[in-house]
Amino acid sequence: MIHRAILLALLTVPLVAAAPAKGPATRPLTCAVPVQKGDTAASLKKRYGTQARAMKIHAAEGEMVDGMALWPNDPARRIDVFFSENPGKRVETIRITGDKSRWRIGGLGIGSNLDAVLKANGRPVRVGGFGWDYGGGVDPRGGKLAKWPGGCRIGLVMDIGPDVANPPDNVMGDGVSMGSNSQALRAARPVVTKVFISWP
Repeated sequence: MIHRAILLALLTVPLVAAAPAKGPATRPLTCAVPVQKGDTAASLKKRYGTQARAMKIHAAEGEMVDGMALWPNDPARRIDVFFSENPGKRVETIRITGDKSRWRIGGLGIGSNLDAVLKANGRPVRVGGFGWDYGGGVDPRGGKLAKWPGGCRIGLVMDIGPDVANPPDNVMGDGVSMGSNSQALRAARPVVTKVFISWP
């Protein structure tokens, strides 16, 4: 059975290309900032006030789930929050997505390339086939992303690079798993499109 946190790391959200926004180039993201282990809907609301909005969040295959958005109207800072199903609504996973996002953890953020992922992980990874709802998930193979300093896990989803007009056919579809040294994967020039933080 796939652990729910891993499954969330493969959730799909439509991406909208956008011009860079004004402001700082990056924002530091850690296992404790701006969300930490043990946070709940109530603690986030207390900390961020009107910038923590309970709302429906896109999940897999068009499904909408009850969640929260931090800085919901600021594409550079927005974070989607998924909760466990317990009554206290404890945070289970947060998700960063969107071309304008400036959050970075370990040098990784939206648009990071495969070499940056390998550097952060400290060892080879495997990447799932692209082009379907759960595609592009990165398996850290026991590397640093699986347990980041501070105790969280970094989950990544990648997609074919925006400058690749004709990606190889063998990088597409369910059941495809590519090592980071795969020539086909390299030819697809994948970039990170989603970043997830979860707390085991």
